[in-house]
Amino acid sequence: MPQTPGPNGGINATRTTFAIVETLHEREAARLTELAADVDIANSTAHEHLETLKECGYVVEDEGLFSLSLKFLDHGTQAKRRYRDLIEAAKPALEGLIDETNEAMNLVVEEHGEAVYVDRMTGERGVPTNSWAGKRKPLHTIASGKSILAHLPDERVDQIVSAHALSPVTERTITSRERLDEELETIRDRGVAFNDRESHDRIRAVGTPIVLEGEVFGGIAIAGPAKRLTGEYFRSELPDLLLGAVNEIELKLAYH
Repeated sequence: MPQTPGPNGGINATRTTFAIVETLHEREAARLTELAADVDIANSTAHEHLETLKECGYVVEDEGLFSLSLKFLDHGTQAKRRYRDLIEAAKPALEGLIDETNEAMNLVVEEHGEAVYVDRMTGERGVPTNSWAGKRKPLHTIASGKSILAHLPDERVDQIVSAHALSPVTERTITSRERLDEELETIRDRGVAFNDRESHDRIRAVGTPIVLEGEVFGGIAIAGPAKRLTGEYFRSELPDLLLGAVNEIELKLAYH
């Protein structure tokens, strides 16, 4: 029997499967009834999807609790290999920034209109945040993401904003297209982007894009506690360090 197509094409049953996967990712572990309620499907439907996911090796069950299996780790590692050249080119520069600042360093790319962390390093003073390799965030909320947006074609920015909107994460997040366009123009002029508590109330960051022959490869950022990243250190010293690091990365990519 053919599967029912969704309103924009595709298969609704597949959407349900991945809604379950996303819910398990957010919850870490859940019971069948919890998953059914979260995804808004019948318990019997949730059972059928979970049994299929178990059979295919993507879900494990322990005393009625379901969680994602390590099979996703294999797929994630394979996907990350697409950015191997970028990660290898960026690693020495990010390590150098850690030596200079002891803060947290992020390497981010754009995928499906979102910022995806492909690497993250933390110095001795670096603080834990809600960012890690594989984490996805709205591009307009983080420094590296805004720096990427600033160097994408206008039509691509239009597509991203249309698909993901400009939803707020904190009260300082940019939420209007006019304000975003002004910010992107400023980023192009100065070469760096600032995240002033726009993705987290207690975090500031400075980011810059990695651009080679007009192609945006990604962006890097230095992040740290808002109370420490202040004044000239935040507005001048860190941007200068970051621009030197990204120049090194771009040269390595050019002559790889």
